[in-house]
Amino acid sequence: MEHKDSQFQVDPQFDPDLFRGDILTEVENLRNDPIPIAAKPYQSSSSTNGAPFDWESLLSSVKVDPLVVVEKPPVIVSMNDAPICTLGNITLLIGKAKSRKTFLLTSVAAAVLIGHCNIDGLICDFPEELDVLYFDNEQGKYHLSKTVNRICIQAGHPCPTNFHAYGLRPFTPAERVGAIEFTVQKLHRPALIIIDGLRDLLTRGINDEAEATVIMSKFLKWTYEKNCHILLVLHQNKNDQNARGHIGTEAVNKAETVLSVQKDNKNKEVTIVTPEFCRDVEFEPFAFIIDSKGLPQRQSMTTLTGDRKSEAIRENLASLLPGLRSMRYHELVEEYCAVGAVAIATAKRHIAFAIKNKTLVKCSSGNLQMKFQPENDIEDPD
Repeated sequence: MEHKDSQFQVDPQFDPDLFRGDILTEVENLRNDPIPIAAKPYQSSSSTNGAPFDWESLLSSVKVDPLVVVEKPPVIVSMNDAPICTLGNITLLIGKAKSRKTFLLTSVAAAVLIGHCNIDGLICDFPEELDVLYFDNEQGKYHLSKTVNRICIQAGHPCPTNFHAYGLRPFTPAERVGAIEFTVQKLHRPALIIIDGLRDLLTRGINDEAEATVIMSKFLKWTYEKNCHILLVLHQNKNDQNARGHIGTEAVNKAETVLSVQKDNKNKEVTIVTPEFCRDVEFEPFAFIIDSKGLPQRQSMTTLTGDRKSEAIRENLASLLPGLRSMRYHELVEEYCAVGAVAIATAKRHIAFAIKNKTLVKCSSGNLQMKFQPENDIEDPD
């Protein structure tokens, strides 16, 4: 995809005077309503201006016709032909603090801008030019400027006209949501919207159910109405690999792809990207380093893992299953998540790898237990 000199396109029907971005009002209405919305008769529902909804027209617009062939959503970001981001959906990127999540974002943004980036295999082959909107809620001016420059360098252009970055750190959480919504409503063509710092959109914290519901509903509405893709960034819990809080649970449930980013245990200069949950085909985990110019560069996984990853899996399992101790599969998955500080999907992959290599075997009860195996018989993990 070649860069074109184009301007950010505004929907001609957009009227900023009609914009309302007060998320706190929506949260309070949801929280204080004494009657659950599911229990209300439909006649009592009304639109924002007080007029009754035209439910007939509304339902007609979303009715599913089994005779209509619906095409798969276009892929805008993929890794080695495995889709990561498609139009009309959400991706969640999780990782510990300072795990280089933002570095990965710079390559994703560059790939969408020009079709490729510094991380080999991470591409966008969408036939039309896409807008990229980057909203950062955490960094100060200096570090945000460096992040934006990394995107522009990888895109091969000092200031791509279809790239727009905003530093929302000075705003309140509600103002950040309003600013993003205002910008999204002006979109007139497909776009990638990156929100670096999902937690910083929340006034009441990561565990407020009402606010999490409101904000995730907004994201779903935006992706549906504007045919865009939203890439969210959220920290993992300190004690495990799960996304933080109720907002993390909601985001995982709504996302088509959940990616985790973590530094390699034996080489902190290397960052490993793993697909934790995917609705489509999973891509193989990949790694990158930061070069002397401060840019991400693809690193071969075979030079990093192999024997030492096999060793780490064996050590985790040995700590859980000493001697002849055995566990049921689901119990082992849960315990492995805790001892290995990994997500459920990763725990299942590691256990499947151990079963394949006969590090784990089934005993007569059907439970899993360790079996001694010479080191040189262990294959590299998938």
